[in-house]
Amino acid sequence: MADTVDLVVLVADPAGFAAEIFRANHEEILSELLKDALLHYRRDPGWFEVTFRGNRFFTCQLVTIPLLAFIKKRVPARQLQAAAEKTLAQIRQYSDMNDPAAWIMVNADYFTPLPRPGVNLWHARKVKNALEKAIFTETGEITEQVTKSAPAGINAAPQIKKESAPEKTTGRKNGPDADKVMERVMLGWRVKDICKEQSCSEAYVYNLIKKRKGSSAMDYRWKQWELISGMYHAEPKMTLEEIEKACGVSRAVIYHAIKKIAERDGIEIKPREHERKLTPGDVEAIKFKLSQGVLRKDILTAYSITNDTLIKYVGTHEDYRVIPEELKEYAVRLRVQGKTLQETADILGVTVATVKRAWSKKKYSSEIKEKRVKYDNRNVLSKRDRDQAVNAVIHDGHTRKQIYTQYGINALTLRRYIRDALKREAEVLREDNTEKDGQEKL
Repeated sequence: MADTVDLVVLVADPAGFAAEIFRANHEEILSELLKDALLHYRRDPGWFEVTFRGNRFFTCQLVTIPLLAFIKKRVPARQLQAAAEKTLAQIRQYSDMNDPAAWIMVNADYFTPLPRPGVNLWHARKVKNALEKAIFTETGEITEQVTKSAPAGINAAPQIKKESAPEKTTGRKNGPDADKVMERVMLGWRVKDICKEQSCSEAYVYNLIKKRKGSSAMDYRWKQWELISGMYHAEPKMTLEEIEKACGVSRAVIYHAIKKIAERDGIEIKPREHERKLTPGDVEAIKFKLSQGVLRKDILTAYSITNDTLIKYVGTHEDYRVIPEELKEYAVRLRVQGKTLQETADILGVTVATVKRAWSKKKYSSEIKEKRVKYDNRNVLSKRDRDQAVNAVIHDGHTRKQIYTQYGINALTLRRYIRDALKREAEVLREDNTEKDGQEKL
């Protein structure tokens, strides 16, 4: 359909705008915006579906300032560039407020991103509310890179200087691009990496951030210290080498950050517990105790060591077998398909306790819930067949496997039927007992 919108750019209020892009008229604009969405969309919440004007759109959220800078510099649409520039100016003016949210919506009939978009009702409602308030802007004419010279014999119109709009000072010829620097800052780049790419000093970056966002270098330094301190005290614990690699700082900076945050919050710094080293005499004594039948947990308590330390010095039990992760995933898959704990253990050749541990870690996750609904072929039996199947298991003594094989359903479905029937029987018995108690009182 020619009237169907292929892509929508939406920036929420305040200072927001919206623009509709059609493939037939603005193919180059559509291509540039789609590439930017695929490269820089926010992984949280990712892609999700939104219905707009009766059409399905796959929507993603982007960081606002980099998107506006991209539209201003790279998207060849005059009015869209003007709208982006106007919005950037308003955001700079109100730097103490949060930046408005920005989205790109792609028609589902035109393009489907990978991984396939899911359903996110909260974000979809947020986008719909923003669309209702949005004022749609025309994309305008396509900007051309080459300016045509006037024909011979015709004098070109004299250029008029605008006194109200001063000329931009670009600094040195190959100087840093301020918009690109702010784009890197909003994407979470480190200041050192920005300086290396743009060939500028750290002072320039911090001054630009202060000018655009109103945050000083000290504010960002405190945020970095908070991040380092949070990583140091997090569970499970990160090693100092991992923090150095993640934050790109030295060990002295890590200690300084932890000290500063502790002084600010009034927290006492507790040194990390180091792994206890066992002497050769301790190792021999532990081996002797194990041979005498002493439990490992008693040895851990007596020597104040962890299980990992004990395994490091003494090793595992001779009958101990490490269960690979692939086997645990297969156990979860069998449980999803309706196998009992014992059946799963027999198939995989492991203990029931191993299956139970693997299943307990996964059974309440959203992914497993979706798979259980997928494998549970609901409402395939009539009421008569359902009652017959349940009675055959409960009253006639047939095995569940015989019944779900005979009726062509899986174990999950049969288990649900039996559970519902038992609940109904319990309710009937409860009501009968209540009536009998009432009659006895009379």
